[in-house]
Amino acid sequence: MRAYGHETDGVTAVPEEAAHLVAAAKRLLDDEQTLASTADWMTEVAGPTVSGRPWSPTTLRRRLRNPAIAGLRENADGELVKGPAEPLIDRATFDALQELFRRNERGQGTKPKHVHYLSGGAGTCALCTRPLVPRSTANGGRGYVCEAEGCGKVRISAEPLDEYIGERVIARLSRPANLKRLAAVRDRLTADAEKAARFLDGLQGHKEELARAYGKRDLTLAEFKQAKAALDEERRAAMAWARRGKALEELPELTAEGLEAWWQDTAGREQRRTLVQLVVKEVRVGPATVRGSRRFDEGRFDIHWR
Repeated sequence: MRAYGHETDGVTAVPEEAAHLVAAAKRLLDDEQTLASTADWMTEVAGPTVSGRPWSPTTLRRRLRNPAIAGLRENADGELVKGPAEPLIDRATFDALQELFRRNERGQGTKPKHVHYLSGGAGTCALCTRPLVPRSTANGGRGYVCEAEGCGKVRISAEPLDEYIGERVIARLSRPANLKRLAAVRDRLTADAEKAARFLDGLQGHKEELARAYGKRDLTLAEFKQAKAALDEERRAAMAWARRGKALEELPELTAEGLEAWWQDTAGREQRRTLVQLVVKEVRVGPATVRGSRRFDEGRFDIHWR
């Protein structure tokens, strides 16, 4: 998939798209508009991203942080030097944008150091197959623990495991075939989230219809309670899907370069967790081979990919 503003060769500029990026930079730097409002403006005026999705603050920031838009690249020493891509904006504008983003990040404070990527059932016990539960450890850290009755034999420090899983996910997504698979999973889950949103929009009507049926004595009290409980359960499930849909909207364009930069520079707690669980179906964790050992042992777990 090409990057917005350049053709598929990554070199040739697309003039109309370049003009929109220049205008977006002007809104941020001269008009002092927010990144969120500028992303909305891009969707309304420039149209969707190259993947056909609305612009999000994350997607726009990632594109404006890419040195290629100024005709630059990063060398092995981390220095910006002339690159092969045709510039879309001038160097002064690019530098001003980077300083703006740095100021904004400092204003937001430091991000939490640790994220539980495998909470919610993605991490399981290799012995009993039950989900591992995030818990505090004796030394104040965080871990994943099997609390299943009759088992409880697996526990592992969460931070090194999650860090390793995150690295494996980004490495896996460097391959085009896996990016394509991720896009298919994302689109399917987005469709489910949209379906859930439509259900929530019509939920009040369902409840009123149920109340009318009970009022007319078409339903007994027991039937009414049973139907209401079923609606409440559907509501909880739909709300979970709707929240997941919101997180999916905040993913960047699905390119290997974009995902890595987003992961390292801008992704938040829920965003990282969303990406991991889009790619990882399950991580089965076995017991420590040496009781009480603190050594990180990759042989303890098995990653099942989607």
